[in-house]
Amino acid sequence: MKKIYKGYEIDVFKDRAMGGWNSIYYSVYRESDGLEVIADFVADSDDTVRTIMGCMIERVDEFIKTKGASELLKDLYEEN
Repeated sequence: MKKIYKGYEIDVFKDRAMGGWNSIYYSVYRESDGLEVIADFVADSDDTVRTIMGCMIERVDEFIKTKGASELLKDLYEEN
């Protein structure tokens, strides 16, 4: 599931890991310059892609509100 939200590209998908279990992979990048806000995964979880997408939307809101400090990226945050 991909979504553009407030100038950030959010990508969340479920896939089988090399170990055989299902993982949910997620990433958030700023569209204007490709700044990686987060890229990670959740292994063997009962969470849904939709749930993680909601969490990433909240993270983008917090990232904007704190001007990058919430993700330790304050030095790289610039107003668009």
